[in-house]
Amino acid sequence: MIHEHWIQSIFVFIMILFLGGCNLASRKPSVQSPVESEFNYTEGKGDAFLYDVKIYREGKKNSVRLDVYRKNDSLALFARGYLGKGVLKGLAVSDSIVIYFPTENEYFSGKLNELIYKSCAEQDNLEQMLIDLFVMRPVELEYSMADFYVTVLGDKGKKQQFRLESKNCAESARLEYDFKDNRFLLEKIQFSNRDETFRLTAQRRKHRLDINIPAEKFIIPIPPEAVRIDL
Repeated sequence: MIHEHWIQSIFVFIMILFLGGCNLASRKPSVQSPVESEFNYTEGKGDAFLYDVKIYREGKKNSVRLDVYRKNDSLALFARGYLGKGVLKGLAVSDSIVIYFPTENEYFSGKLNELIYKSCAEQDNLEQMLIDLFVMRPVELEYSMADFYVTVLGDKGKKQQFRLESKNCAESARLEYDFKDNRFLLEKIQFSNRDETFRLTAQRRKHRLDINIPAEKFIIPIPPEAVRIDL
């Protein structure tokens, strides 16, 4: 059986990242910031991020580090414990995602919306939202969907904060962005459920932009004996 704690923690983390892209029904006007993201990737290059993730669940605390590698059309995720033990490997492309749990030797392959209760989200392009939100604010995305509210909590020019709230799931998250090298980057994520039995904080520790990323970072090998997760 898959380790329930980790699959819940990481899936919630992934879900919170992309929920913001589902909404253009802002509760405040779109941010009219004096600074705007303006960048182009050098061909074949991408970005690398390191996040410290703290998870509080039913009175217990766990921590992981999340390495994120992003190119225009794909996003690779590698979660590991602080002793270096691999917890999760994931790869999202524009229409699907694969997630492998090395310790349990189990994996999921399919659409992100299969990981969410049907009443919450049934959109087709959640994968692209996940890819985009690391370097774009929710108000910069041009998707014509309206299942989530975006509330602007703060706009200090190069520091901006948003609350994402689902219309259907009664959940919300806070995303913070800072402006680095002509673009907004996802700096911090905070999430808790209504009764606060589950809380998650992800803080960006490091980033490197427009760098050469080894091709193997975007390959998730699944052992032939691995067990597929059926939801």
